[in-house]
Amino acid sequence: MNAETFNSLHPLGTPVLAYPGCRPSDDPCCEVLITRTRSAAQQAASGDDVVWVDGHGAYIILTHVDAVTEEEWEQARVDRDAATAARRAALLDAIRARPTGGWKPERVLFALKQAGFGWVGIRTAKADLEALAADGLLTPVTEVAIRHYELTEAAS
Repeated sequence: MNAETFNSLHPLGTPVLAYPGCRPSDDPCCEVLITRTRSAAQQAASGDDVVWVDGHGAYIILTHVDAVTEEEWEQARVDRDAATAARRAALLDAIRARPTGGWKPERVLFALKQAGFGWVGIRTAKADLEALAADGLLTPVTEVAIRHYELTEAAS
């Protein structure tokens, strides 16, 4: 779909699922943004038809943007939130089972893969550690500019 057609079908603020790097059919580990358009679609200097979306700093090629209904958009958010909660609970269980040694995103990837979450990327692993720390369940520890996380006393 070209920019002109996209704009005629989808006004500014259209709910979309956007895939900044690749589509899930190409890589199950791809990032999915549940967002809305924040610009009209246009042709980039590269010749690709693109659009900007909320929460992302660069344009996304239209072949990586799927317009959805409000109901589909809301359901995607609910599903994402439920999946995030389940993944973080599994991670906390893994950390409780092996609290020593420091938890870095790479270790999180391994633990989540063993727990059946093989599609998780490094950014998600880092975000999960940061969220558990924000909830008071992990303590960030920085040693020579390398951060890892350890279980708090309250979460043990």
